[in-house]
Amino acid sequence: MYPKTNDMLFMQPVSMEAKPENEHRSRISEIEENSLLTELPLRAGRMSRLRLGEELSVYHMTEDGVKYYFTSHVLGYQDDSIPLMRISKPLPEDISKVQRRHYLRVPAKVEIAVQAPQFHFTAVTSDLSGGGLSFVDAGAYPIETEQEVDGWILLAYKSGSVDHVPFGGEVLRVKEPGTGRNTVSVRFTRIADTERQKVIRYCFERQLDFRNR
Repeated sequence: MYPKTNDMLFMQPVSMEAKPENEHRSRISEIEENSLLTELPLRAGRMSRLRLGEELSVYHMTEDGVKYYFTSHVLGYQDDSIPLMRISKPLPEDISKVQRRHYLRVPAKVEIAVQAPQFHFTAVTSDLSGGGLSFVDAGAYPIETEQEVDGWILLAYKSGSVDHVPFGGEVLRVKEPGTGRNTVSVRFTRIADTERQKVIRYCFERQLDFRNR
């Protein structure tokens, strides 16, 4: 069920702990081709401006009380006579009665460190998202599917600031593309919401770079 103009959206920023007091409410003012314009969201009765790139877990409710969930992120603001917030518009197939987490995955070459009891090394990612990453290694380490690993990600933003993001993860796949090098996919299983938000922010910057090329 797609949301309509004047529908109320209930938003939970992923950077905040999932508590009722952190829920934001905002009414849809206009539906554009690739985005939704909403009133500035209210949190505990107070107007709030969410950060550019902030990822949102959103749901709206039908008249018979059925909740429909989707994931969005803040694209910007429109400061006319009535200030509005612009968020990304979900595809119809991305709206579900079951709450799911989808993260934007982008090609990205960033330095990471990966460690387990059997190894400790640095590598460069091939892609990155708020839910995990992939990297290529030369097959020199005993990496196996379902293995638990720890590490950090070095993120350099366009502003010039740098973050080291710690994570814990599970190896989902180890593919051998026939070149003697393995493509390793890792899903984040232990990462603080504030640290995940840093990764999401970096991915959003990368996406904007691709769009502007």
